[in-house]
Amino acid sequence: EITHVKGASFYASQMSGILGLAYDSISVDKLPTWLTASSLKDKSFSFYLHSNPDESYMVIPGMDSENFEAIETHKVVEEKYWALQLDSLQQGTQPKIDASKYKAVIDSGTSLLVGPKDLVDKLVDGIKVKKDCSNLKDLPDMTFTIDNTEYVLSAEDYVLSVGSSGKQQCVMGVQSMALPAGFNYMIFGDVFMRKYPSYFNGNDNTVSFQRAKAASLY
Repeated sequence: EITHVKGASFYASQMSGILGLAYDSISVDKLPTWLTASSLKDKSFSFYLHSNPDESYMVIPGMDSENFEAIETHKVVEEKYWALQLDSLQQGTQPKIDASKYKAVIDSGTSLLVGPKDLVDKLVDGIKVKKDCSNLKDLPDMTFTIDNTEYVLSAEDYVLSVGSSGKQQCVMGVQSMALPAGFNYMIFGDVFMRKYPSYFNGNDNTVSFQRAKAASLY
């Protein structure tokens, strides 16, 4: 139970707190993270995110192996965030964009797919999302290669429908950002994790991505 918070963001929102699931090395005030402090012998968890939040869920510990199958398992290359080795990005059939000096951070706390301008500006160059969502079928796929494994997002995956009171509009779910020098990360948030359910294994420091089985209702 959360009894004390500090920081303006907590007072300006409806959050009760943040359940940190990364490594202890970046924990605020060096506090042990929830998973480290727990009595669980299996230090693993997985996310199954859907456009409808009511359908989203976690499995702690382990993964949903009944409805999903693993695509690939990747070794964590830096034990701060859940960081994997990023190889390249690609828009459609355009030449691949070298991203080997960057790490792919798999992060449920980030809604979008966010990266440095020198990578993402090239990736999204020329892609124009119509607010009325009418051109999604005309937009190219995006391919993200991690440890030589390709993960493809279609426009239906990387374009978000946002709004309220029946007024929806489509916006790009991939964003470039002016990040500080030395922050060599691309953040793979919910836009990516909805397509590829993610299993975080603290027992052997790996992240596995899954896909729905053909017979699944997902």
